[in-house]
Order: sequence, then C-alpha cells, then structure tokens
Amino acid sequence: MLALAPAPIVVVDESGKPIPGVSVDFTGPAGAHDLEETDATGRAEPKPGFTAAGADVRKPGFATQHVPAARLAATVVLQRILPVIGTASVATGSVKSLHEVPLATSVLDRGAIALAPAATSDRLLRELPGNDRIRSNSAFTNYGQLRASFSGAGSDRGDVLVDGVPAQDAFGGQVDWLAYPAEEIERMELLRGAGSALYGSGAVGGVLDVRTFAPQVGAPGADGRASAGLGTNDAADDAISVRAPLGPFFAGSLSAVNTRLAYFSLPPAYAAPSDHISTGDSGVTHLRGRYQNGATTVDGAILATSDHQDEGRDNYTFDRTLRQEATSITQKVGSAQARFGAYVRDTTVYNLADQFPTKPGVMRYDQHVPTDENGFFASLGASPGPFDVALVLDQRRVVGSSVQTGATGALQSLGTGTELSQGVGVQGSFKTSRFEALAGARADRERYDDLAIVTTAANERVDGHETGAVSPRVALRYDLTPRLALRVSTGGGFRSPYLNELIRSYVIAGVTMAPNPALVPERSTTSVAGLDYAFGPGRVSFDVTQTNVHDAIDFVTISKTLMKRENVDRTQTDGETLTYAQAVGSCARVRVSGTTQNPRITSGPSGTIGKQLSYVPNRSANVGLDTAGPGPLSFSVDSSYAGQTYADDLQQQPLGAALLFGGTIRASTASGVSFELTGDNLTHQSYLSTIDRYGPPLTVVFKIGVPIGATAQRRATNGCRY
Repeated sequence: MLALAPAPIVVVDESGKPIPGVSVDFTGPAGAHDLEETDATGRAEPKPGFTAAGADVRKPGFATQHVPAARLAATVVLQRILPVIGTASVATGSVKSLHEVPLATSVLDRGAIALAPAATSDRLLRELPGNDRIRSNSAFTNYGQLRASFSGAGSDRGDVLVDGVPAQDAFGGQVDWLAYPAEEIERMELLRGAGSALYGSGAVGGVLDVRTFAPQVGAPGADGRASAGLGTNDAADDAISVRAPLGPFFAGSLSAVNTRLAYFSLPPAYAAPSDHISTGDSGVTHLRGRYQNGATTVDGAILATSDHQDEGRDNYTFDRTLRQEATSITQKVGSAQARFGAYVRDTTVYNLADQFPTKPGVMRYDQHVPTDENGFFASLGASPGPFDVALVLDQRRVVGSSVQTGATGALQSLGTGTELSQGVGVQGSFKTSRFEALAGARADRERYDDLAIVTTAANERVDGHETGAVSPRVALRYDLTPRLALRVSTGGGFRSPYLNELIRSYVIAGVTMAPNPALVPERSTTSVAGLDYAFGPGRVSFDVTQTNVHDAIDFVTISKTLMKRENVDRTQTDGETLTYAQAVGSCARVRVSGTTQNPRITSGPSGTIGKQLSYVPNRSANVGLDTAGPGPLSFSVDSSYAGQTYADDLQQQPLGAALLFGGTIRASTASGVSFELTGDNLTHQSYLSTIDRYGPPLTVVFKIGVPIGATAQRRATNGCRY
C-alpha cells in the first residue's frame, strides 16, 4: 500500500553537504508527476495530498538517483559523475566510501580512464597514488621486468587482480599489462599497504583490483562504443566494446582491442649499429556473459590475448599468448552473500635473445616458457547489525617450465616445477556512526614439487618442500569531526618465491640472471597512519607508511656478468602520500597526488646496505584535470613526475628522474560521434623505462569514436559526458 511521503527528501553530496537546486520528480501510482526542487537545506517534498510511489533525483554533474517508496523519508546521497570521494571494495572486501574506509586506498574511476592519454593499463597506473612502477612500458620492456610494486615495498611485492582473478603470471610473477588494455578498463582500486590477511602471498605493499567492461542485465538495449585511431610512431589503436541484453535474465558483452607502436627503444649502451626501429603489436578479445535473477548472479568469461615485440635487433624478440576461462556464482540470502569462482589459464612465452654485446644480432638462445594454471576462490560475508564478517578460501595450482636452446637447437638449460598455494582467512569489523574497528587473519600453505634445474654442466633436482605463513591485520577509523577521519592500521604480509625465481635463468645484455632453489618466503609488517578530510566539493588525505620486509628476495650482484636471486635479509620503506581531489564546476575535477619515500636495504650483502630498492622511485607525483562536458568539448590534462630510481642493488644503474606530460581533447556531436586528439610525452623527453629501454617518445594519436546504442544519450541525461 502506498502512502504519503512522511518526511521530505534531503539531498546531500558525498561529504554530507546539502545540495540546493536539485530536481526531484515525485511519481504517483497512476503515472502522475510532481516536480519539486530542493531548497538551501537540500530539502524537497511533494505537494500536500500527492501520493508518492517514488522519486527521481537529478542534477547536472551527478548520477541520477531513483528513490523507491520505502526510502522517501531518507537522506539521498548524490554521486558526482566525476566523484571526488568515491568508493572502493579492495581494502576490506565490501564497498565503502574512501573517506570512511579504515585503510589507505586509491581509485581511478571511468571518468579518469576514459580521457586518459593511455593505450595500456600500466600507463594508466601512472595516475594512481601508491603505484611505484610508473615508468612501466609494457609494449617494449622485457616481459620478465613487468613487475608490480606498491607503497614502496619493491618489485613483486604487490598483488594484482582483474575481475577477481589473479593477473600475475603464476610461474614468473610478471603482469601481462597488454592483456588488459585501457580501452576495456572501467575501474582501478588500490589498497596501499599489507593485504596478505585477505589476499595471501604477494600482497606485501598492496593489492590492485582492476574491473573491465561487463554485461548489464536489464539494460534497455545495446550499449558500447567503437573507435579507430592512427598517430605518430606508427601508432594504431582500434577497439570495440559492446554489451546487450539477451533476454530478461541474460546479458553479454564483447571487447576487442588491437594496438601498435614503433620507435627506437634501445639506449646507446644497449644498442648496436645494425639496430632498427622497435615495434610492439598486441591484440585482445574478451567475451563475457551474465545471468542474473533475483539474488543469484552467474558470470562467465573467455579472454584471449597475444602480443609480439621486435626489440629492434635481429634475434631479439618475444611473443606471448594468454588463454583464460573464468566463471563465478554469487548468491545473496538476506544480509549474507556467498561467492564461488574458478579459472583456468594457459600462457606461453617465446623469448629470442642475441649475443649482444659481443655479437649483436647473432642468436644466443631461444627460450620457451609455457605455464598451466588453475584455481578457485570462495567467500562468505554477512552484515548482522553493526558487524561485518567474512570468510575467504582459495587455491591455485601452477605447472611451469622454461626450456632454453641454443642456435643449433641443443639444450642449454631447463627448469621445471609445480606449485600449490592454499589459503583460508577470516575478517570481522564493528562500525558505529563515528568509529570502525577491523581485525582479520589468514593462514597460507605453499608447496613446491618436482623442481628441476638442468644445464650443460649439472642436473639438479630439489625434493618437494612446504612453507606456510599466518598474516594478521588490525585497522581502526575514528571521526574526529563529521568531516575529519583518523585511520591507523598494522598488518603482516608474506610472499612465497615464484617458480621462475627458483628454477629459471635468463640473460640481459650479457648479464646472467641466475635462479636459486633455496629461496625462502619473504615476511613483512606494514603500519599506516592517516588523516582524511572531506570538505564539500573536495577531499584531501595524508598517510604515513612504514614497511619492513625480512628475508627479502632481490638480485644480488656477484660479478659484472652474473646476478643471482638471494634472500637479502631486510628492507625498510618509510613513506608519505598526499592525495587531493576537488570538483571544478559541475562536470570537471582536479586530482593531485604526491609520494615521498625511502625504500632501502637495511641489512644484507656487503655494499648494498642503505641502497635504494630497484625500480622503486624516491619521489613521485601526479596532477590531473578531468572534464566531462557539459558541452561538446571534453578534455584531460595529466602530468607525472617519476623520481630517481635504479635498476640494480648497488645503485650503479640509475634510470634518472623524468617529468612527463600528456593530454586529450575530445569533441562530440549531438549523436555521440567523437573526434579525439591525444598526446603523450608532450615535451618529448628521452627517459629510461628500464635500464635497457627508452620510454615512448612524443606520440600524437587522432581517433574517431562511434557510440553503439544509448551510451551518449544516457550520459548526456546527467548533463555531463565523457
């Protein structure tokens, strides 16, 4: 039975500030309408005698909110199209406002991603506070160097998930960023600090959760976009993303992206007179389906990717393929939610290396690295009253090998092995209007079997061995005032060695990178304290972090031609991160972030103590401006500072600092067709992304985009579009 609205609707923004001038369209049971507007206190109510069955709350620059009859007396929080606070689930497993979450968290939403001057996901990460590998250059960097590091913890000390599935290659630890192109990414969330209590091995410095273009059950029709772009440096970027309902309870989506870039990537110290332009080509196809009926949701996905990199010299290339199938089912029962998922993945890398520097272009070896991986994950969460409780369980099994042959086909080295990872964790939190306390712990088990290292000089086999770890964490948040929150947290982390580190060797520019089957897991502790202030159209946060890693794994320099992985005893990173975001009018915002940190070895081999961790910058900063109309023009500006870092443990291979600029301007017609001009590295800086690669030079791309379905119209309804 419908009733008169017993109290006025009060409309506020993400920080709780009332919003005047909001259009509130009260709807009656027979289709009648009563259009009202909020006053200076954010209040609006239907005229006397009008029976309201619901209401639509609209304001340019904000996402429209539909309010059902049961909530007509409630406060309505309008989310900006380009939010300055936003929400995230990666930190605790449940969706929370960034201002309210008790752990330091960063987010890149679709508003920032849509106009970013980036074709690859690792380029997008330059704009995400807490990410260290801001030089990552996935189209040209040797695949083994595409590592994750968050909050200054160091390479491989960050966990990456894409649509809930582990994204790191389970054999080698690298991330195939080209498999997740920027065109398909909807959202990136980063937990800054130890996350092993919820996510297990690798989550020492943080956890990155990436969400991609997905089906929408119940949508009114097809939705998507097709685009084609060409530019300097032989740049090409062609993409299509479309989703559509397939019945009352089914929907599907398809994304396909192809990219290309070419430039001279080898710096003088790693180049030869016969070298030529380097080229990188990649292709991704992602098919997803969803069934949703009431409390039940079933998802399925197939991902197929491939890329080829010609590094600029004969016999210096690699090819990579990835095939993945994943499925999950989510069931809600009252306030509880259960989820189960599983995946299988096959990856293959063919790595061809030459005999630089002695005989450039002459084949040194051909390396074949196939990996078979499968896993499952399950979770159960409930929210009885002020409590949130969660149970997680997961397993991953990896079978991998690295086969290296010489120019004649003779075997030079072989490494094989199997790894089984299992974990179970529990977490609980208690929340009041001003206070939240969170505690959790997880137990993990890692088992290695059938390890073998075969070379021309030796045949070494290692008996199966098992390790384990327990990772706790505690976090507290207290609202000092309605707008100022204090948060503190501490937690343990660990990282088990990858099979790659135990059994695979490779050569970069004449330097052998040797494995070590005797490595033991890294253990860590992270403590964070921060303040978070929400002020009407903006938000500012400041966090202080300290991470200590014991038995840290790193390459240790043995000689000029040999580096070997070792447990170097201990590292410590002390850092501070400032983030700031503020709305500029109804359809624009400015984003600023900066990090200063001292990532160093505090105990280890002679000559390394006090040295900076490899590939972790001592300073980084980003300034961005996002706009979304409301007229036909949208644009973004992005500038990033990558501070000094080194490619080795002795600080003898500096990469230098770099100040990088990029931007996009887009003009859209009334029908949604767009014309876009993107420029990156606008000052044409020559900078190193790794010790043996230049980062991309000045690149300008012109792109035409065509909407599919109601995309442009739906965004324009809210007064902003991107």
